Amino acid sequence: MADLNSQLDAVKSKENFLEKITRIIPGYDGYVNRDNSRELDTILRNTLATRLDANHIKLKNTILNLSQRGKLFESDGIDKLDKKLQLAVGKFKAAARGYSGAFDVVKVKEDKLNQLYQFDASMLTNVDSITAACSEMDTNSKSNVDIKPSMEKVSAALDEIVGMFDQRESILNNV
Repeated sequence: MADLNSQLDAVKSKENFLEKITRIIPGYDGYVNRDNSRELDTILRNTLATRLDANHIKLKNTILNLSQRGKLFESDGIDKLDKKLQLAVGKFKAAARGYSGAFDVVKVKEDKLNQLYQFDASMLTNVDSITAACSEMDTNSKSNVDIKPSMEKVSAALDEIVGMFDQRESILNNV
């Protein structure tokens, strides 16, 4: 993912004539940039949530594979992983947008919005590692290999990403 400023430049380049003219109004340009920053961050978080959510299928396939091989007892911890995964997806979807109203005492400035975007973008590698570990678990269940190490990887990675996401609130609160 590119940084927020390059994303904002891409949005500006697609504006029509009327939108470009309105940026001349004093103060409006900053308002539009902050609103676009919030929207880009929301899109990023929804992308992360969608990628995480796709792992539910891999967990269900793992249970199915174990069931077909008569090893259903090994799927004991997969329900816990599924719940952790749901928690992580929910956090991404419901996270605060970094909004501050016109009359709010605490204002969220562009640098904080940029910091939020960078923080959310940094979690992309964590989401990819969770996806890789879920794929590994699915593959191991198909090939009759012990899935316990893969389950531990997924669990640790989910704990880490939920912990990281809890730190996101501190960025907003330290305005």
